[in-house]
Amino acid sequence: MPATSVQVVAARFPDVFDHSHYAAGLWRKLSRSAHLGPKYFFSDVPRYLRHRRALGLRRWDVGVWHNPLREFFPRIYSRFPSPPYLIEALESCRVAGIRFTIPPIRLDGLVRAWWATREVPGVVLECGTYRGASALLLAVLARLCGLKKVTVLLDTFTGIPDTCLYDPSRTVGEFRPPADQVETIRSQAALLGVADRVEILPGRFDETLPQLLARNPTQLSFVHIDANTFSGTWDACRCAIPAISPGGIVCFDDYNGMCDLGARLAIDQYLGTTPRPRPLAGTSAFVHLLQEASR
Repeated sequence: MPATSVQVVAARFPDVFDHSHYAAGLWRKLSRSAHLGPKYFFSDVPRYLRHRRALGLRRWDVGVWHNPLREFFPRIYSRFPSPPYLIEALESCRVAGIRFTIPPIRLDGLVRAWWATREVPGVVLECGTYRGASALLLAVLARLCGLKKVTVLLDTFTGIPDTCLYDPSRTVGEFRPPADQVETIRSQAALLGVADRVEILPGRFDETLPQLLARNPTQLSFVHIDANTFSGTWDACRCAIPAISPGGIVCFDDYNGMCDLGARLAIDQYLGTTPRPRPLAGTSAFVHLLQEASR
């Protein structure tokens, strides 16, 4: 089956993307920039740079000044190829009632990075799954491609549990899904034929990740971290990244997001100077863990 991109396939199934969660179209992007821009440049970034210095990180971070431009010029930066069966997988998700809350460009980068780890042993992990859409897509693609991969979904399913001084643009309870979201995901997994490939662990990452990693043996082949806040991202990094198999990839959905400077701060604090996250697609970034450990 020849491979294609999510963006090409998305044009065939536009209703599978929930545009209410991101700025789709030039007018909405301009409106978002006018609303967020002054606070971002004159308040959030200066505060973020002071936090970097207080945490002992290199104070200057040129990348944060470019983040707003990524909204207007979205692109895929990596050269990972697309997996096959995207048309079938997205159509299956649409029929199952799944709606993606991230833009097609970021979903495209995510599935490409995941596909690059198809021969790496271990579990696929999503830290911050919200409604489970992207994780379910990865599970369906694994089934269609004949990969024996289990996808584990971690989330509080009650929204962001806490914030701190590093998270000026996030609020407690944000990203709260419907109360029955866990059962909805399980029902959708059954409809998609991946119930035996999907595991859901509700709770905070500092509670659920140790439970998962206590299993023997436990390795991770691909990790998607989408926690939005400093503490959630820090807990996901410190627990999950050391368990990634050589050749695995960790993808940070919000590393270059205008509202997620706390998450960027946590990632940089954990990783130190090397390896630095590289742009993946749109505002996401990734680290490809080869033979050397990240920590």
